Amino acid sequence: MATIETGYLQTAREQLQSRRERLENVLHEHPTEQLSQLLTEVDQALERIDTGHYGECAVCHGTVETDRLLHDPLVSVCLECLSPTQQRALEYDLELAARIQNGLLPAPDVSIPGWQVAYHYRPAGVIGGDYCDVISDGRGGAYFLIADVAGKGVAAAMLTANLRAVFRALVPLGMPVEELLAHANRLFCEGKLPMQYATLVFGYSSPAGELKLVNAGHLPAFLVHGSGVDQMESGGLPLGLFCEQQFIAESAELVPGDMLVLFTDGVSEAQDARGEEYGVGKLLTLIEEGKFSCPEKVIEACRDCLQDFRGDTPRADDETLLAIQFVGTGARMVV
Repeated sequence: MATIETGYLQTAREQLQSRRERLENVLHEHPTEQLSQLLTEVDQALERIDTGHYGECAVCHGTVETDRLLHDPLVSVCLECLSPTQQRALEYDLELAARIQNGLLPAPDVSIPGWQVAYHYRPAGVIGGDYCDVISDGRGGAYFLIADVAGKGVAAAMLTANLRAVFRALVPLGMPVEELLAHANRLFCEGKLPMQYATLVFGYSSPAGELKLVNAGHLPAFLVHGSGVDQMESGGLPLGLFCEQQFIAESAELVPGDMLVLFTDGVSEAQDARGEEYGVGKLLTLIEEGKFSCPEKVIEACRDCLQDFRGDTPRADDETLLAIQFVGTGARMVV
């Protein structure tokens, strides 16, 4: 299949063969009609790979959606050819997945002493591949993260859930930012397919405002302070390209009122009716000229400006904005 890369086909074959061996072992001990049918479906998927028909719809002979194949290698029918019952089941699954994904975002009532935070998240479809998070260290410091997983739909959404689990598990260990990200990268590599990766900005600031930030193949992070806006550019590869890759953090000193503004390419690459992109420069100018006093105002202004620019043009990608401000006293989370 032309839309599926060779690396994935090999991985899919290995996964299917492994699944087949497990099914045969279980069937030997506990033969059931359901397991026999599943084994038949696995054999049929392997045959489609071997004959070059993997990803071809069994009904219309068109192309099965790539993200569905990445999620389930047994899929053999495109969305348009699903039966009404199958369509209803898929709609229910997607609705449930969207509810779960929304639950992975920062809770609206989270309070992090010393910080004010606001964010905007809107997937292009029912579910998306963007992720943002802010995590207190329990001592007045804060970890923050924004990520964009390559791809869209179910496969990307599953990887965002994986990312959240990885970072939420590692943050309490209190490792330096570079070391924590190296561990996260190895764990991420183990749970993804060969062509998948994620760009991200990950950082930590101490209660005194000592900032450490890693930009791994992502768009620039904006550090907003009294004298202007600094751009913290990418200094490394995205997560998941190489399992043993290392990361280098930039340092900065925050003073009360300083703010970090992070965003994904669904913002900078949004298009208007003429096909022109919003661009990083337009967002930077808005923030520089706005001189916003708090994260809520930044997110509101960015969201409104983006909507005015786009007009009725549909979103083509997930859009996420995250603003976190160092204030040195109690703060609240606002959506």
